[in-house]
Amino acid sequence: MPTEPENMVRIPAGPFAMGTVIENERLWGDTDEEPVHEVFLSEYFIDRYEVTAQDFAVFLNAHPDEAGRYIQIRNAVTIERVDGMYSPRPGLEKHPANRVSWYGADAFCRWRGQRLPTEAEWEKAARGTDERIFPWGNRFPHNDFVTFRRKFFEYGFDAMQPVDALPGGQSPYGVYHMAGNVWEWVADWYEDSYYEHSPAEDPQGPETAISKVLRGGNWYYKAYYMRTTYRFNEYPGAFKIWQGFRCAQ
Repeated sequence: MPTEPENMVRIPAGPFAMGTVIENERLWGDTDEEPVHEVFLSEYFIDRYEVTAQDFAVFLNAHPDEAGRYIQIRNAVTIERVDGMYSPRPGLEKHPANRVSWYGADAFCRWRGQRLPTEAEWEKAARGTDERIFPWGNRFPHNDFVTFRRKFFEYGFDAMQPVDALPGGQSPYGVYHMAGNVWEWVADWYEDSYYEHSPAEDPQGPETAISKVLRGGNWYYKAYYMRTTYRFNEYPGAFKIWQGFRCAQ
């Protein structure tokens, strides 16, 4: 059995049920989560935590000419740029890097000798094989499990948590913040009907499209976006304050 890389979690090979049945579209979201279909994934590893501001700043300083394509430094960002150098804002070293484009997320993972997870890999790591609604189970979101809109109303931007906070919200495999904190980029292009024709083994997403998939909700969004099956999408070059990521291999 391969040794788990540092701060990564092994996800064993095997099938899982991907997607969900939207019984009430207005309550639960969009029908792009249908149909439920069995997917077989080969073994892989995924980061236990979201990529931190500290680690992403090191990467940006190693690629100063491309940094403007990878992150947008504005208000409510966990990284700052002072005298041409990137660093985490004081006290936010272990918070997730945010306002990161898909290009920045992809480049960081490749720089680390890894890659972004596929959408299917992300979902299995979040929900396991028991078709749970949220990473921690089927209990409705609570501030002890997840950073989401309820906490934002009390704390604002400070609602975002360090990547190793809230252990009660771990997925079945021990992966943190698969719900809330920041939306997470995955490798796949987005297609709303992809599940209707996707491969049954190790799907990689459509060959091309306009936008990329993000998963997991964020610190500003409501509870139903925290579901393990919810699909979001954005242009790969977009910079939004709630965009972050983790790597796989």
